[in-house]
Amino acid sequence: MIVNIPKNNFYIVFFYILLGISLTILFNGFENINFENTKWLFSKNDMSGHHIGWYFFKDDIWRFPLGSNPNYGDGIGNSIVYSDSIPLFALIFKLINFVLPEKFQYFSLWFMVCFFLQGFLSFLLIFKYTNNKIYSIIGSIFFIFYPILIYRFGWHPALFGQWTILLSAFLILEKDERKTEKFWIFLILLTSLIHFYFTFINLIIYNFFKFYSFIKRQISLKRYFVDFVLLHSLLYALMLIVGYFEVRIYDTIALGFGVYKLNLLSILDSTNNIREISWSWFMPDIKLAKGEELEGFNYLGFGGLLLIVLSSFLFFVSNKARALFKNNFDLKIILIITLITALSLSNNISFGSYDIIQIPFNKLLYGFFSIIRSSGRLFWVVNYLIIFISIIIIFKCFNKQKSIAILSIILIIQLFDTFNGLKDYIGLKKIIISENFLKDKFWKENKEIKKVLTTHVSNYNKYFDTFAPFLEENKIKKTNLVKSARIDRKKTAENRYKLYNELRNKKISEDTIYVIDNIGHLLTLKEIFKNDDVGFFYRDKVWVMIAKHKDAMTNSDKINLKKIEPKKIKFNHDYKIKIRDNFGILGFGWSHNFDKNGAWSEGKFSNLLFQIEDISKDLVLEIECVPFINKKLKNLNLSIFVNNKFNNEIEFNYDKDLANKNRIIKIKISKEKLNSKNIELRFQNNNPISPLDLLINPDSRKLGLNIKKIKLSN
Repeated sequence: MIVNIPKNNFYIVFFYILLGISLTILFNGFENINFENTKWLFSKNDMSGHHIGWYFFKDDIWRFPLGSNPNYGDGIGNSIVYSDSIPLFALIFKLINFVLPEKFQYFSLWFMVCFFLQGFLSFLLIFKYTNNKIYSIIGSIFFIFYPILIYRFGWHPALFGQWTILLSAFLILEKDERKTEKFWIFLILLTSLIHFYFTFINLIIYNFFKFYSFIKRQISLKRYFVDFVLLHSLLYALMLIVGYFEVRIYDTIALGFGVYKLNLLSILDSTNNIREISWSWFMPDIKLAKGEELEGFNYLGFGGLLLIVLSSFLFFVSNKARALFKNNFDLKIILIITLITALSLSNNISFGSYDIIQIPFNKLLYGFFSIIRSSGRLFWVVNYLIIFISIIIIFKCFNKQKSIAILSIILIIQLFDTFNGLKDYIGLKKIIISENFLKDKFWKENKEIKKVLTTHVSNYNKYFDTFAPFLEENKIKKTNLVKSARIDRKKTAENRYKLYNELRNKKISEDTIYVIDNIGHLLTLKEIFKNDDVGFFYRDKVWVMIAKHKDAMTNSDKINLKKIEPKKIKFNHDYKIKIRDNFGILGFGWSHNFDKNGAWSEGKFSNLLFQIEDISKDLVLEIECVPFINKKLKNLNLSIFVNNKFNNEIEFNYDKDLANKNRIIKIKISKEKLNSKNIELRFQNNNPISPLDLLINPDSRKLGLNIKKIKLSN
């Protein structure tokens, strides 16, 4: 049997249900169990994005795909999958939305379900091999308080569903493949409704086992082909229905493979310096890279380490231990553990702070593996299997009383050791409630607002956490403020250009708050709408703009707006350009250079803003830049406008000797064009195109110039 369920098990089920409720109250806080209490979800981590994704999905009409969630990410496409809002629960509760209260969250219920299943399934897994209830209950406590599980509490609720890995363990250890086929299909489809990392783990195992069976001639080619096509067809259909393909496959590729990975010492590293949590009283902090600490966290616990040491010793001295291992861990299981461990380590294998092996990948190979950029998560299944087999070996090598006593002692050591980390999760102690909530009465006065749009459409916008509670409290219908696992980069870029064009042409809606992303955007909008009935408001350290609200501006708003002026540029002085521009030199149409110096112009129009002291002489603006030209795009043509007047054209031509090297351009500006000390220099890209259009890489931004430095002279 795949699962061995003990007789008269009602009291065991009841025990784990009660334990699940109790632990949810302990870790989540009693007041946060209330399904109508959503305040605790608005924290400075991903939880706010999960809940706001559900908020917009809940009250929207049914669409196809069923998980489509276009109002959360207005104009850029989204689905309940990519907000990590646990699609399984989102779809179920949307079906009964008509009986739900206005404010409703299911994440506290999800935690209860996960605690229950984590405990009950680990009990069943151990009971299957021991047939001892007491020993199985003690062993299940290991898995309930396991560091890699609790680590995700209050941060990634979908990834708290690690009970799915316990289900995987049942199937991995089952010898009769005929019994597992339908269960593998069910599990893979189920996990696609929870989190795709669980799906990916199970797909690796399932496909490897099938291939292994085919190679060993345990199944025919026809059977192999039919099983493969059936599973992947069903999975594709379900993913289509739920909304996985609302984001293009290109855009599921993300940077991080080889960064968010397992370190060879991750199972010993008890400290997460990023979250400032130490999980051990005994084990020292091992200095790992940030990505390894964040997503490669796999600390076993001191008790877990003792389990492995003891079981390893027993393996060498006890025939029973070796027989157990031989009977349950055949070659294919050892091979899949090796494969998953290798994927978890990625192509950059590190031992502590030392990189010991670096395997170069070409772009195509790196792109494929970037689908699982947080490869350190894959090791979870190995982590669970190691602890499980250690628990079983101890039971088989000692009599019942001794094995119960030994496991109890090790469990006490484990809980004592890891309590150093557990205590920080009790009552959501480490979940920092945002202090940037909008508190000014201004936000409650504008009841007619139905949309909130940022002037810089991007994922993980810096104002998302600030506005998240406002979106729900004020019943906002649409927003482009998103915090999502993946977004459609092409739609996002096109939506930016569309919004900039609408703003330049004064096409703004009266029912919309425009959240002004930066000083450069504010300066640009201030100039565009200087003679129009548009209100600019500075509240709670945020600038916003609302049409037909100029009369609502207070004296303080007017004074603050007047103070906002372009940066004064000194002659013959170098100014380095950074995307995190605090001076307002960069207006609309600028984007990052992957955390390197400089800023890319993107789209058809981009503008620079600055102020000069002397407008009586001709000027020369010297720009150090790298144009977006290459073997596939031989030239770049730009039209330059100064204060809305055409100035000149610039053309760059491809030269392999100058590829990706800085070039200097000089723009001469006659004094006749200088009608004020404020200067707007606008670049018009006459042939905008993206790296994706040229099949260079997945970057969908239509790039022009990467400006590194400017200098003004006369």
